[in-house]
Amino acid sequence: MVHLPSRALLRFATLWKCLKALSNGLSSISLTLFRRLFSVLLNILHSCFSRNSRRSILSISRPAGGLSTQSDVSAGVAASSLLGVPTGLANISGNIACSSAPATMPSSALPGAINLPLQSHRHASPAITVRRRKVPFVASTVQRYGMGMQIKSSSGIESIQPVVRQYPKRQLPVSTGWVAHVHPEGTLYFYHPVKRIFTDTNVQVQAFLNELNDCADDLLALARSSGVELTSDIELTLQLGMDPDVGERVCSYYFADRVERTLFWLHELGTEDLFDGVRGVKDQSHIRYAIRFQYWVHCELYPNNREIESQNGLLMELREIIVHASADVITSDKSLSPFGGEELSKILELINHLQETTSSECRPYSICVIARFMQYFARAKFFNFCGQSCARLEADQSIYLTDDEHMVKSLISWIVELLCFGAPHAQMVELQRVWVDKSTSSPRWKDFNDKLSREWISITIYSTVMLTVDLSFLTVPSVNAQTSQSVAIIAAYLSTFCVVGSLVVSILLAGQNRKYGSVSANNAVVFLTRMTNSIFGDRALAILHSLPYALLMWGMVYFVVAFSFLVFKSTSVILLGVVGCGLLIVILLTLWPIWAARNVFDWLRERLT
Repeated sequence: MVHLPSRALLRFATLWKCLKALSNGLSSISLTLFRRLFSVLLNILHSCFSRNSRRSILSISRPAGGLSTQSDVSAGVAASSLLGVPTGLANISGNIACSSAPATMPSSALPGAINLPLQSHRHASPAITVRRRKVPFVASTVQRYGMGMQIKSSSGIESIQPVVRQYPKRQLPVSTGWVAHVHPEGTLYFYHPVKRIFTDTNVQVQAFLNELNDCADDLLALARSSGVELTSDIELTLQLGMDPDVGERVCSYYFADRVERTLFWLHELGTEDLFDGVRGVKDQSHIRYAIRFQYWVHCELYPNNREIESQNGLLMELREIIVHASADVITSDKSLSPFGGEELSKILELINHLQETTSSECRPYSICVIARFMQYFARAKFFNFCGQSCARLEADQSIYLTDDEHMVKSLISWIVELLCFGAPHAQMVELQRVWVDKSTSSPRWKDFNDKLSREWISITIYSTVMLTVDLSFLTVPSVNAQTSQSVAIIAAYLSTFCVVGSLVVSILLAGQNRKYGSVSANNAVVFLTRMTNSIFGDRALAILHSLPYALLMWGMVYFVVAFSFLVFKSTSVILLGVVGCGLLIVILLTLWPIWAARNVFDWLRERLT
């Protein structure tokens, strides 16, 4: 007969309660609950049939200390799952090993688990250290923003000791070799001055520290074997994480060359994140600007120890770039500058102020400002194919060949143009000046939305006036005296519906414009990509923007039909001729501006030929 320990009986009771709760109506069982139940069952069986079960149950192991403060413990445990380290193993000293023997871990590692110390197994297999897979990545994908690190609001210091006058900065033990830095924006990152390594991973957690050191040693050894001379100008950035596709623990990395202002890697790197959707990149001189953009992102992320950058005339170089961009914006309405005229003036004032107050060595705050502006201009040069034979010289110039439009799509577009009174063509012309080759710039996007806002506001006013006119027309006694199936009544109803539709669409588009009209160029690209992701592409957005105008025009047309039917039905022959001639003259005068512009007719002629 097997005698179960009291702890095992408690496990059976817990398991029975969980199964009973499941039978009482839980329709969907989470994987987490199944995993916990399975772990409880395994520990029960192990405690029952192990030769040293009683000693294993009574022994409680404690992890080795690896944290400096209590807040670091909570932060390390919260981040451990994101970085690929199990929560229970986040505070264990040494490398994470895979072994057939159970690992020593705290009692809170698994709910309801029984801790089995390593000493209870005389013939434990040797630990095998599992190294993280090294994955190259770019500086713009460093997971600093949006990590969602949180702490408990109840935990904290409740009192200050008397006569405390010094509050030192966060310092790490000298034995670790790492130094803590605070970014001008407030985030905490770490730097290894001997190996010249940057990371956002919390090295105050011992498990993270050990893995970072192992990964750094592997990468530095691989760099030396690859013929890379690791001088003081070479920096390494590391980031621990998980591969979301396969769930594998990885260490992302990139090297930075401060003299060449480039990044490089020891493994093959995909160009999806590096090129950021730009197609047709074929030349190394073109890729140079994408790498330069990533380098300035790296400098902004880690602005400390930038003596080389500040001594090479970086501030003067940025000032010359801004002066040229300002002149281009003033003299051309199709400038490729990523900033507008007012923004460039403010940037130039900042640079002049920095030049007056900054010594020969720029401090982290100045480096952040300079690197942020430099990355904008480097990215603009990459998007505009700077230095290539097909370089974009004007903001509305497309450098890609376009395919011929399908006949069915062309026919549908032609019909929609007629129904919308040529408004989609006009909106398409304006859109093509902003949305060029799936890219845009912040100043042109804001100007485009300001123009749309003014247009929709004016259409809203016209729609309100037309709605008043339609309702007033329906209250006329001669109109009320007619039957409900009269042409005048039906046309007046249709006019009212069209005017109301124009009013509603204008309000909705204006609200959408307020939300996305002042966003950055990156968010504008995301919005425009989503809006043009259909079979009609950019034309779908042009049609959408032309709906308020088209509905308002149809409301006016229906009102003219209703009023004309009422007039021509109740007049004599002489008055009919006079009113008819007057109406014909008004129609000709209305068509005159359209014929003078001839934009719509040119478009129709192109479609027909």
